[in-house]
Amino acid sequence: MAGNSEIKRTMKVVIDGVDDLPHVDEAAQRVMRRAFSGMRDILVRLPEDRLIEAEMIADQAQEVLKAAGQSRLNQTLIRSSSSGLRQAAERLDDIAPRVLTLCQQVTDLLE
Repeated sequence: MAGNSEIKRTMKVVIDGVDDLPHVDEAAQRVMRRAFSGMRDILVRLPEDRLIEAEMIADQAQEVLKAAGQSRLNQTLIRSSSSGLRQAAERLDDIAPRVLTLCQQVTDLLE
């Protein structure tokens, strides 16, 4: 388990990568950056016994960004990675329901 520093690093890559999404307008990018920043802030404060779930969410957020960043838009890939992000967030719904809300904000913009 890598811990908080790995989650911070992964989420920084995700947040910084939002600006490079070719098919997302500036307003949506702002919403996505805010949502990913909010996720990061919550994920790094979770109890140690829940860091595995937090890492899964960070990794899946990176996958969503990778799918959305393709030069040729592939909605099937975006929907698949978005679904994975929501499913990962559902695992933390008992202690961090806001993460699921933020994930849904992001995925709603992309799907």
